[in-house]
Amino acid sequence: MSCLNTSHIALHTNVLKHLSLIFKKVDMKRLISLIMFVFCLTVSAQNLKVMTYNIRLALDSDKENSWENRKTDALKLLNYYHPDVLGVQEAVPQQMSDLKNGLAGYNFVGVGRDDGSNKGEYSAIFFDTAKLQVLQSGTFWLSETPEKPSKGWDAAYNRICTFALFKTKKGRRKFWAFNVHFDHVGNIAREKSAALILSKIKELNTKNLPVILTGDFNLTDKTTPMKILSENLSDTYRNCAQPSYGPTGTFTAFDVNKIPTERIDYIFIKHLKCKSHRTINDRRENLLYPSDHFPVMAELKF
Repeated sequence: MSCLNTSHIALHTNVLKHLSLIFKKVDMKRLISLIMFVFCLTVSAQNLKVMTYNIRLALDSDKENSWENRKTDALKLLNYYHPDVLGVQEAVPQQMSDLKNGLAGYNFVGVGRDDGSNKGEYSAIFFDTAKLQVLQSGTFWLSETPEKPSKGWDAAYNRICTFALFKTKKGRRKFWAFNVHFDHVGNIAREKSAALILSKIKELNTKNLPVILTGDFNLTDKTTPMKILSENLSDTYRNCAQPSYGPTGTFTAFDVNKIPTERIDYIFIKHLKCKSHRTINDRRENLLYPSDHFPVMAELKF
């Protein structure tokens, strides 16, 4: 004789139904939690490739190293490494046009240093439009009057810093990027420029977002202006998950027979982590360099 009667069977059936519903709800909650965890992990681990590159202004007197002779190789290099953010220095209007037309999927922010429009060298920031959106941008001059075209202190030329507030299209992370070209002569100008840039970063970055500063600083890291910057920002060459790959020096003067020793091109960061850092010493098909500087690239993580 069975120990279960009809009422017992009905009760057990109801209990099983309730338990089934509970497990389904728990499993669904776990599934949703797992999905959210993976999503958040993906967002938080988002990477950003950043490059700084002094492309050397277009001068016919450079002869075999003139822009017309090397622009195809320079564009090949940039399209191959395809940084998400690219800070260029010394780009004159002709070169800006070549870069805009030759870099697939990029746009830029920036102005010419001579008139705040399209005359003189740019310190422009190019960006991958598929990955990044510009929320705000501008340029200031490295001088006592940063709001207008001007030459500062003992500098030989007008010098500028172009900046932009970006938002990643995937993950919607916001960050500031600054790109600069320091004077090559004025010692006072370079020290004052370092202080001015830090002041502008503080003024603009009211929400304490991640910051990237790229540029040709025309200085080695033992100098006072670079120490001022390094005390407030992290030099990715020095502070990265793994040692930098490639040459230490970044300025070649187009000399392919000499190992460069001066590191004057930098990528600084704040509230970001450096995964890798590289100085790229690729050559053209004729074994000459695409510029008189090596491009420097860092892979960063939010």
